[in-house]
Amino acid sequence: MEDYHAAFGARKRDAEKLLCLQQHDIAAFHLGGVAVECRLKALLVLYHRINAWGQTSRRRGDAMFNQPVINPSHNLTTALKRMPNLYKRAKLDHDFLKHLNGLRYPLGATSVDYISIRYIAQTSAEQSDWKLSFDYVCGWLKKNAREAL
Repeated sequence: MEDYHAAFGARKRDAEKLLCLQQHDIAAFHLGGVAVECRLKALLVLYHRINAWGQTSRRRGDAMFNQPVINPSHNLTTALKRMPNLYKRAKLDHDFLKHLNGLRYPLGATSVDYISIRYIAQTSAEQSDWKLSFDYVCGWLKKNAREAL
């Protein structure tokens, strides 16, 4: 299985470096979204105690116990919802959900997500707003990771 934890750290550093360069916001928004995706997948793997997608969840007491855990692909919300303890905490923090949505749709419109944004030539989106959301989400996930263990 992929090393989502290491990929999270690498993509987070990539996004932060790109933000320091002019005219690289699109790449930063894309890689930052990928970083958060990797972090959520790393937590999901730990939460369900699996070693490969498709394995059955070993988390006793969870609704998915003994059911296959499927890769949530690029859907950040689905990944979060598959960890009910973490999702319950997330729903209590409106700011977290708002910032997560800002990373998911960095241009504000729901027609272009952090994956599809790589096909956009340039943006007028505010880098500072995106960075605030990125830092908030990464910090929140770090602080609340114990809910996935």
